[in-house]
Formats: sequence, structure tokens, C-alpha cells
Amino acid sequence: MIIRKLLACLLLITGCSTLARAQSDAAKPRLSAFTQQYFAAAKKLKDSKARLPEYVYKKINNKTYISAFIKVGDVSQSQLDALGVYIGTRAGDIWTAQIPVENLSSFVTVPGIKYIDLDAPIFPVLDSARKQTRADSAQNGIFLPAPMTGKNVIVGVIDAGFDFTHPTMYDTTHSEYRIKRVWTQKLSGTPPTGFAYGNEMTDSDVIRAQGYDTAILSHGTHVTGIAAGSGYGSNANNRRFRGMAFESDIVLVGIMPAPGEWSVAGESDIIDGMNYIYTYAAAAGKPAVVNLSWGATIGPHDGNSLFSQACDALTGPGKIFVCAAGNNGEDTVHLQKVLTGLDTIVSTFVTFSPYLDTANQKTWVDVWGDSGRSFCLNVKLYSGATAIDSTPYLCVADTAQNYYLVGSNGDTCFVTITMAAPEYNGKPHALLYLYSRVHDNICLNTKSAEAIVNMWEGYVLPPEGYYGYFKKLGYPFAVSGDAIQTVSDIGCTRSAITSAAYTSKTFFTNVAGSVLGYSGAVHGRIAPFSSFGPTEDHRIKPDIAAPGFALASSVNSYDSTYNYGASNYDGIIHIDTIGGRKYPYAMLAGTSMASPCVSGIVAMLLQLRPTLTPDSVKSILAATAITDAYTGTLPADGNTTWGHGKINAYKALRYMAGTLSVENTLTTDPLDCVLYPNPNNGGFTISYNSKTQEQLTVTVLDITGRLVSTQYWFVNTGTNTRQFNTGKLPRGVYFTKIASLSGYNVIRMVVE
Repeated sequence: MIIRKLLACLLLITGCSTLARAQSDAAKPRLSAFTQQYFAAAKKLKDSKARLPEYVYKKINNKTYISAFIKVGDVSQSQLDALGVYIGTRAGDIWTAQIPVENLSSFVTVPGIKYIDLDAPIFPVLDSARKQTRADSAQNGIFLPAPMTGKNVIVGVIDAGFDFTHPTMYDTTHSEYRIKRVWTQKLSGTPPTGFAYGNEMTDSDVIRAQGYDTAILSHGTHVTGIAAGSGYGSNANNRRFRGMAFESDIVLVGIMPAPGEWSVAGESDIIDGMNYIYTYAAAAGKPAVVNLSWGATIGPHDGNSLFSQACDALTGPGKIFVCAAGNNGEDTVHLQKVLTGLDTIVSTFVTFSPYLDTANQKTWVDVWGDSGRSFCLNVKLYSGATAIDSTPYLCVADTAQNYYLVGSNGDTCFVTITMAAPEYNGKPHALLYLYSRVHDNICLNTKSAEAIVNMWEGYVLPPEGYYGYFKKLGYPFAVSGDAIQTVSDIGCTRSAITSAAYTSKTFFTNVAGSVLGYSGAVHGRIAPFSSFGPTEDHRIKPDIAAPGFALASSVNSYDSTYNYGASNYDGIIHIDTIGGRKYPYAMLAGTSMASPCVSGIVAMLLQLRPTLTPDSVKSILAATAITDAYTGTLPADGNTTWGHGKINAYKALRYMAGTLSVENTLTTDPLDCVLYPNPNNGGFTISYNSKTQEQLTVTVLDITGRLVSTQYWFVNTGTNTRQFNTGKLPRGVYFTKIASLSGYNVIRMVVE
């Protein structure tokens, strides 16, 4: 999971940032609320070079750099060079940047930079899974052109806790090592071409000798095993814990530091990791799918964050991005209110995670309005029914303000409110940091004469995420939050394929012979923790659901929490011993596990058709998804729990194979359709009578069988017509294939 974070040290801040106020000067770039927080804190500390906690830094040539997203216009490279700024990924007009801390104040005056958003730290959120998703039939190649195993496809995993030596990283005979590249972003060494930080390893012996990226997690090893593990050593035939795309090439990007390191990972690191994987795949002449099993409650959730814009610019044909929906399906971390002239205020009580120190409670609240409409808010302490202290109402403007509320125990609740009007998406934004040492209830009041406000709560203490809730607490004027719109902000990205999780296993037997179960789990039902959509701009998310509660896969042999008697030992279900080293397989649950199921299946689709785009992948998965008694009948656009249903690898691949091969791999039922005019000049109309809502694939091939074009067509019950244009084609004979799940027609077409 990924949470946008504020500063733990902000309790020391007073006043507001003059740099933030200076943003009224149109010649200077706008600063995000998170960036304004930095300058406010640095000003209070009287240290323009301050390395403040919970921002993202890197050590480059023994010099400290701070990470950022920037949105650019006509910016001078020579001015960036003069400040020592390193540019990493250029995703359209969204760039990742590493800025020397001492030059940050000068950087915000560089002409041509439109927006600066200092990076936010991030953190993380199978034996039966292949059957649940029908991937076993796809791997066996039944009625398919070949076994679908991810061969000649790159599976990239951006994560932490990789065991580079685990036997699942080899092929099924343990003779070929499948990890082709590793970039450990937080370890010193030789960076990849085009980047200024981290260590790239391209030699198999060097990678294996390194062993791991961090020994405090196993998340990355488990995720990689699900997406692409060979399952070697999991049983006699190495199939028990085999992943989806078990013959794919693997590229790993490690984004967490070793214990004791002060640097942390951020969203710009993810974009750089995606760029690195896609660049390697292009050089290798192969398509790639990138998996990210991390998420965020904080953010606008409208697909317009700088991360989302950069992701949309990077993905495309043969470059697919898959991510987890998030694990907040049971958490009331969201609240929406439509404020009008008759109902101008909404009040809720902000609570803290029970898993944090009760003497030092911390959380963040992210409040977003809608374009062109402002709002105001304040924070008030209640001791029982009595309000005992309050901040003033603060209306949205570019500012950072700090307040100290005194509780009934004489101690303090520190409140930092940073605002941007508007943010990068044109919406007013308020970011609150609460650090409480009082025992009183904390009320957040938001008011406006006309606005829709959405707020989300969350907190990070790396590498874990913590959640309090919005609650009524029995106050008649207050409201509680809800669990809708809890799909992560990253998962709201338009080009992302966002995965929900459903229950594929309700109990398991561990390596000690104990049978362990999951309370309340129902086989086939959506996992209770799986986050819900929609996005804030009303798009359906998640896109698809996959097994995620719970899955068996490889874990990091260097992670001591899986040692005998340690905290995670009960989750181990098998141990393979090679060369005297023990390599465990264990159970984990989360949308973090569902996402690599989808990624591995996408690798199978790319094996069959390497030029698939994000939209075409979504269309194929939607058209072939499983619906049952638990999903119910889903609308054509899907719903905010399941997306389009449960992923079906085999049906998706047979659907695709039926559009690409002469042989009928679907059924022999002809479709009721007509193509006209015929002859034509490359433009034509198809009329189709459908018995149901479904997706058609319309493929044009020349007389040699070469693919000319593929287009997808969603149709409704009854008569449907659509015009198609393949562009200017040479004169000759072509074949147009119209295919659905129920059959196909091939129509001879003449182009004059």
C-alpha cells in the first residue's frame, strides 16, 4: 500500500511559508501542498538544506538529493544542469527529478517549470490460484496455438524483499536463471543508463551473490512467485506453487532500503522503475507487464495525479501496468459530502490506528474539493459534549498553518493544515497532519456554500501503513465515514489494470501439520479487505478480480521472521532445501497477491499478442471474465466491487486465439452479421444482431494472413451497426473476421 505522507517533525512548525505565498507570481511554478509543507518546516528550522523526515531522498556521489515530480513547459536544460539537477524519467510533460537539497529554493524559480510536487514515501499493501483463474488449462495449451507460459515476455516487479537465489526464480529444471536485470534503487553502485542513483546488476552471478535487496520483508519474493515463479522444489513435479507466467523473463526493481538506511522509496521511484523495465524490454525486443502491489489511500483518486499522468504516458502497446486495488474494504477511511446553501457543513471525528502508540497518535487527512468551488475547515477538541479548544476556520489558499490545541489533560494536539488552491488537477486541496497527546475527541468540520468534498485518512510508519477511521462517536451533529472510493490513488490511474481480491482458500495446513483457517472467509466471495471503487471522477475501478485470500508462494529465505518459532513461521507450508539452504513457501493474503495473478495472466496474453494496449487488455479480460452466484449479474461496465468479474485466463486466450488464427478455437456457430459496402476502399460498415451484451473483435487480414488491423466493439442485445476504417489499403482481397465468445464469421472483402 502507498500513502502520501507528511512530516513527523511538523509539530515543531509555526507560521506559514513565504514561498507558498509567492506562488501568486505566475512566473514561478505552483507548489503542491506537500511541497509547501517542506518549505514551511525548513523555514521554521532556519535550515534551507534541512533533510526533513518522511520526504524522499537519495545519496548521489555522497551528496543529498530530494526527489520530486515536476510538470514542465519550455524549461532550459542548462539551468537544470547549473543547479546539479538530475532528470530521470520523461513521461510526456511529467518528469522525475533529483534535486540537491541546498539548491531546492533556487530550483523553484527556474522558468519553464509549471508544477513541483516533492515525492511522497510509499510502503507495501498458489497452488489453487491457477485452477481458480483457469491458468492451468492455458499453461497446458489446450486448443491454443501453444502452451501459454509467458515465454518471450518480460514480467517486471517493483517491490521489496526479493530473494534473488530462490529456486522459483529459475526454470522448472533449476538449470536456467530467469532474472535478467535487477535495479536496487536504494543501494549504492552503478546506476542504470539514464538514472543517477541505485545499483544495476546485469550479470547472473553478481545478482545471486548479492542474494537479496532487503532482509526485512518477503513481499517481493511472494509477489514474483505468483506472477512468474517456476515453483521449483514445491513438490515432486515442481507444479504445486508454480506461478502464472513461469517461462517469462524477470526484471526486478527493489525500492526499499536496507535496515538502518535513512532513505525511503517514493512514487517517482515507481515511475523510474516502470521506465527502466519498459526500456529493457524494448531493447530485448519483447513486451512487458509491470506489477506494483503497493497502494495509497491519500490522493485525489481521479486519475489526474502527477503519478497517474506519468504512468499513462509510459504505458502503451506491449507496455502494461497492473496494480493492487488496496486493502481498505472494511475501513471507513473515506467520507464524501455534497455541501449546499441548505446544508453547508459536515462534521466527523478523526480517530487513530489502534496499532500505534496510544501516547503519540498520528494521522493524516487529505481533503479535496471540486473545481471552481472552495471550502473552509477547522479542527476542534471535545471533552464529552464540551468543545474545549479549536483552530479558526481556514479557507483554501496557498498556505501552511500550524496550531496547538490544549486538551483536558493539559497536553497538546498539534495540527498542521497545508492548502493549495488549486492543485495540479484544478481542485482545491487541504492536507492535515494531526499529532495528538490528548485524550479528547478530535472533530473535523468542513463547510462550503456549494462544493463536493471528499476526504481520506491514512498514516505511514515505514514500511507499514496504519489507518484510523472517520466516526460519529455518538455526537448527533457528526457523521461516520464509509469504505467506498477506497481503491488506491495509484489504482485510479486510467491506464492501470487494477485488481480486486476474492477468496480462493479458507484454510491451509502449515509445515508443522497444523490446520489454520481464516475467520469469516467464504470460498468464492470477494475478500473482506478488498477495496471498493469508483474513482472520484466516477469511473469503474477495480477492473477485474483475482484470487488473493489466501495464496501460497515463495518467500525470502533471508527474512528472519520466517525462521523456526519466529512471527511468520506458522504461515510456511513447504520448505525446499538446496545446497544446504532452506527456501520456504508460505501463505499471504491481500490485493497484493491478486495483482500478480493478473500480471502473470497478462504476460500470457502478451505472449500471444505482443502489441496489446492497456485498453485492449481490459476489453479482453472484461469480455471473458467469470460471473457466478457471488459476483451476480454484472452491468456491461462492471461494478465497483468486482470490476468485470473473476479473471479467466483460458477463456481470454481462446478468445484471442480465435481472432488470430484460421482455425476455430471458439465454437462453430456463425454470427448474424453483414459487411457493406463490398467492394470498398478500406472503410466499411458491419451490421450485427446480438443475442446478448458482448464484445466483438473485428480483425482484418490480407490474403497472406498478415494482420492488418484489430478493433474491439461492445454491442447490445439486438441490431448494432458500426463503421470501421482500416486506413488506405492497397487494392486486393482481404478477410474480415468478426468474432465473439459464441462464434465467428470470416467475410471475404475486396478493396478497390
